[in-house]
Amino acid sequence: MKIPQKPIPFMWFVLKKSRKWSTLAILAVTFAQVLDGAFLLVLRELTDSATTAVSAGFDEKSLNSLWVWVIVFPSLYFFTESVWRISGFSGMRLVTDSEKNVSSELFKYLIEHSRSYFNSKFAGSLVNKVGNATKGISSMFSNVLWQFYPLIVNLIVNLVLVLSIDKMLGLIFIVWVTVFLCFNFYLVKKKQHLSFAVASAGSESKGKMVDTVSNIATVHANASHKYELNFVGGFLEQYRKKHLKSWMASEWILFINGLLLAIFVFGMLSVTILAMKNSDVTLGSLVLIISMTVSLMQSLFFIGHKMTDAIDDYSQIEEGLRELIIPYSITDKSGAKKLSKSKGHIVFKDVSFKFGKTVLFNNFSLEVKAGEKIGIVGVSGAGKTTLTDLLLRNHDVGGGIITVDGHDVRDITRDSLRKQIAFVPQDVSLFHRTVLENIRYGNLKASDSQVVAAAKKAQAHDFIKFFPDAYDTYVGERGVRLSGGQRQRIAIARAFLKSSPILVLDEATSALDSQSEVLVQAALARLMGNKSVIAIAHRLSTLRIMDRIVVLDKGKIVEEGTHDSLLLQKGVYAKLWNHQVKGFIE
Repeated sequence: MKIPQKPIPFMWFVLKKSRKWSTLAILAVTFAQVLDGAFLLVLRELTDSATTAVSAGFDEKSLNSLWVWVIVFPSLYFFTESVWRISGFSGMRLVTDSEKNVSSELFKYLIEHSRSYFNSKFAGSLVNKVGNATKGISSMFSNVLWQFYPLIVNLIVNLVLVLSIDKMLGLIFIVWVTVFLCFNFYLVKKKQHLSFAVASAGSESKGKMVDTVSNIATVHANASHKYELNFVGGFLEQYRKKHLKSWMASEWILFINGLLLAIFVFGMLSVTILAMKNSDVTLGSLVLIISMTVSLMQSLFFIGHKMTDAIDDYSQIEEGLRELIIPYSITDKSGAKKLSKSKGHIVFKDVSFKFGKTVLFNNFSLEVKAGEKIGIVGVSGAGKTTLTDLLLRNHDVGGGIITVDGHDVRDITRDSLRKQIAFVPQDVSLFHRTVLENIRYGNLKASDSQVVAAAKKAQAHDFIKFFPDAYDTYVGERGVRLSGGQRQRIAIARAFLKSSPILVLDEATSALDSQSEVLVQAALARLMGNKSVIAIAHRLSTLRIMDRIVVLDKGKIVEEGTHDSLLLQKGVYAKLWNHQVKGFIE
């Protein structure tokens, strides 16, 4: 089911997932609020019975009548509270289920976005938006269920009671409540942009904090603590100013509400006393009006504040949905088929692609036969990594076609495509989980023994066994507790475990020292086996065993051949090789 981007449809979308609890909670609140009205009637009868008993000198008849209401009064109170508790037990189910459903649905939608979406966003800010929307929904449902909806029912019940006492009181009640609510709605609506600004500023400041913490090693290395404090402090100051401005508006709304309520109380009591003077109402009715008025004062005084809170919640939901629920840039085509076991035949045919206005490929063509090992070489910016991103459908081609075993990659599901490709990146990203869990990510069904076997093949077992808890050692955020070479060998172990027919290596040995490189080269040779391989490398020694090396320059193939044949051409590849063999400084 498609997730709505607007807050109200989104709330309905969430509410439908907990129909049973929401229905029970609403019914309980309705019944409890009607009982509260009945409670006022009982209070009136109790007061009038007490007045009659005093006048009659507490004779048997008046005393018996008084005792009836004395028993009914606390009994009704207990029964009413019991119904409120039913609303609480069902409402808490509704709210907690909704919190879980909102977080789950938004996170599910978030992680399906393309790589380009995440490249332009703060991870902390995105997660904060999920949290804001979840918190907003939870607060909104709670406020509607136990604040706004009961107030509406209460106003209807009280209107019926007031009309039963005096028509003029009823008219005053209707006019004043209408004016009061409309005025508050108008003021809160005017304040909505302030609430949205606070939500946006909060997400931005938290995003900046996460960005600083994520790069704390750079902060330490450059002794930039004061700079970061000032940098993040600027965003926190913006948040403070916007929050203060929004809060100030709320306080003015409360001030105006206090004035309007004072006028209301004066009007209601004045009319009631005049009616008593004319013997139209009893003392019990006066007590009922006073009790009802005090109750309404408590409910209505903060209605503007509650509306403000509701607008804040609404703005938090809106701010989160606006950023998260945007159309995917890359999706599976309707009716896309699953790619079964691939042979690994890859073809780039007349591929065109650009980032913004920068053209990276124009009518680019390349074929990788099943089982063939291809090395990709070129200076930075030549399009090497972009080529693998296109194959993995992290981006879609602007023109031309990429096929795997004759299937256009856009005609098959992304999941089934990526399951056929084992990818070892240059910048290996690990989860803050155990070594075992990180390796097993290549095949979530693998046994512990299979994980250990993969680690041995990747030359990773020897360093893992010396960790404090061996395979149960936590690696830290993004694998910060491991060296670059160790992270790469973990990624290679994943690839062994995945056992896919296509292998993509993006600078898979860039972080290795010479001794480790020898070990990993042997591991990679074993890993490649009969797979189709696309290997990107600046360290050209890792490509000597390739069947063919392709040299890219500005998105075009300028040279192609084996390592030895390219050296004989004395072109771009030979120049790069000589730089690495002899050193860059002549």
